[in-house]
Amino acid sequence: MSKSSFDARKAMREVNKYFDAGALPQARQVCLNIIRHFPRHPDALYALARICGDLNECDEGMQYLKLAFDVMPHFPDNRKVAFGIFNKYLLGKQYAQLEEASLWLSRYLPRDGIVLDYLGVARIEQAKFADAFPVLTRALELLPSNPHILVNMGNVLISLERCADAIPYLEKALTIQPNMVVGLNNLGNAMRFIGRTEDAIENISRAIQIDPSQPYLFNNLGLAYREHGMYSFAIVQYRHALELQPDLLQVYPNLIDALRQNGQVQESIECGQHALSLTQDIPEIWAAYGDTLREANHLDAAIEAYIKALSFREDGQSSFNRKIYTNLLFCLNYHPDLTPEVIYNAYHEFDLRFAAPLKAQWKKFENARVPGKRLKVGYVTQAFYNHVCKYFLLPLLEGHDKEQVEVYAYANPPFEDDVTAYYKKQIDHWVPTRDMTDDVLAERIRADGIDILVDVAGHTNGNRLPVFARKPAPVSLHWLEYGYTTGLSAIDYYLTDKPTITDNCAHLFAEKVWCLDGPAYVYRPDTRRAELGPSPFESNGVITFGSLSRSTRINHRVVRVWATILDAMPNSQLIINSGDFKDPQVQDEMASRFMRYGIDRSRLLIGFTSPSWEVLKHIDIGLDCFPHNSGTTLLESLYMGIPFISLTDRPSVGRIGASILTAAGHEEWIANTEDEYAQKAVILAHDLDALRRLRGSLRSEMEQSLLMDEPAFARSVEKAYRQMWNIYCEGPEQ
Repeated sequence: MSKSSFDARKAMREVNKYFDAGALPQARQVCLNIIRHFPRHPDALYALARICGDLNECDEGMQYLKLAFDVMPHFPDNRKVAFGIFNKYLLGKQYAQLEEASLWLSRYLPRDGIVLDYLGVARIEQAKFADAFPVLTRALELLPSNPHILVNMGNVLISLERCADAIPYLEKALTIQPNMVVGLNNLGNAMRFIGRTEDAIENISRAIQIDPSQPYLFNNLGLAYREHGMYSFAIVQYRHALELQPDLLQVYPNLIDALRQNGQVQESIECGQHALSLTQDIPEIWAAYGDTLREANHLDAAIEAYIKALSFREDGQSSFNRKIYTNLLFCLNYHPDLTPEVIYNAYHEFDLRFAAPLKAQWKKFENARVPGKRLKVGYVTQAFYNHVCKYFLLPLLEGHDKEQVEVYAYANPPFEDDVTAYYKKQIDHWVPTRDMTDDVLAERIRADGIDILVDVAGHTNGNRLPVFARKPAPVSLHWLEYGYTTGLSAIDYYLTDKPTITDNCAHLFAEKVWCLDGPAYVYRPDTRRAELGPSPFESNGVITFGSLSRSTRINHRVVRVWATILDAMPNSQLIINSGDFKDPQVQDEMASRFMRYGIDRSRLLIGFTSPSWEVLKHIDIGLDCFPHNSGTTLLESLYMGIPFISLTDRPSVGRIGASILTAAGHEEWIANTEDEYAQKAVILAHDLDALRRLRGSLRSEMEQSLLMDEPAFARSVEKAYRQMWNIYCEGPEQ
């Protein structure tokens, strides 16, 4: 049959009849017949594109669509046909194909905001957030009041860790469409990330009221509750999400974490094992499982889990990988059997992997090189709230000579409280940083002209070490929290004291070790419940040893030595008390370690009591841990009239106890070997007169020592800052 005798219009009417009847295969055959006669027939090409899309043959459909656009780009229903294929790509999670298709269409329709929205969504689903941002920005220029594009922009900004910037877009979307579930959910997520957890709970709860069938909403509500510290509520939400969708495996890391933080450590471990029986291909599950193994003091297993979690993502500098690596370093720090060199090598690897690549962002400093000028000093930490750091940080900030230093606080506390308000009164410039990206914060510090930048976090949660890796200030140092090197070659100094280090230990620190004239900190106790009382043995006739340390410090070496002491002192008992021992199963597991050495369970008082002062009233002699010493609880012990024995080990976490005892004037309680440690504890336990005397005198000794001389400490720190600054002023231009 010739072209002249073939009636294409009649054939297209036949195609439409087949469409109306839902007979898509027959409609396709007619269309194919049309393009055999008229290869550039636009109606037939568009119809074939639509048919292929409806039949989930989207790639073939796109081929016909491209031919159709080439013939007639202004076909009336071209967008409808294209969007039908795009939606099928979305349903099939074929995001790379959707990106390619929508990018192609955007060249034909550059002023179509919906096409750009599809392109933005395709990139969001592939985690190409930086690439999605300009596309959605253009889409909003074309359609500024489209709620779906506004919500997608909010999603991108949240993913780029610009949560504060996301909120106006999401709020505008909800003004236009108040019951938009995805908008309420995303707004809740953004508020959670910037610490507005109550608002987060309210918004996500509202989304659930509108549509209680969506399991991801319950998961996100659980995250908001967890961030608010309401772990039992979070657990309920996670479990409900899994009831709605048992294969929603990304809930498991959150459930594992909430159980751990709620003190249900053994149940958390079992949950992790169950999740890994379902899949071993989700890195977040391995990471959460590692956290709970770490909490239960299974360090080797935790390290293996973290290494597995790190093995999935090619982006070695991702924030996820950085967090997992930090947790890995935590385990190495507490490991009883690794050499200092092996541990430090892991810190050096952290620097090479996460910090060194940022050296390309270093810039020349504009700070005036004037040795005697008033120094701008910035403190970077999330601990500006009711956190243990307040016992050390507040005295320094209050004691600063404001004629010598101008103090900036770069603060990202998880929430603000009365302690936060008090901090603000001591600070010249308060800069909230929770909603700042690392790049933005680094630029802010540079713009503020900070001379000395102090990291008070190390590798603890919420740290901003990537900011320091960008070198935003001429002089930087680490002090106080964490107790060991950051590993960052970008940080100039590690501020400590002489008892905390040893000769020839420079190779164990990325920073230059700088020793203060006196102790590395000053201590201001919370005295509200710290009433002194008589030694417990006076009333019960039993010597009570005790430790308020976390479980990760109580390793097999510590257990063996403590069991030796108890064995040598039949008329004695041991208190082990901290938040890690809320779970009865964890208590029993720790007790079993001592029972292997023949120590009766009745002599082990393991649990958790708060506040610590109440526990300390029942302890005669403190026992420090090793190779990672305890910290604040050692100072609390002395303040309550309790002597403690400490074993020196690797710098610097293994010499915290020695630092405290040296500053307090009681170096006689420092041991250099495990045998000496046990001997000193037993000898002290037999000297009941000394224990009575110390119960009443240790507090006054502390108060008169450098450990509590706040003005002297502030001058010591300021002297160090000034000397560091002078070294910079005399050095080469940077």
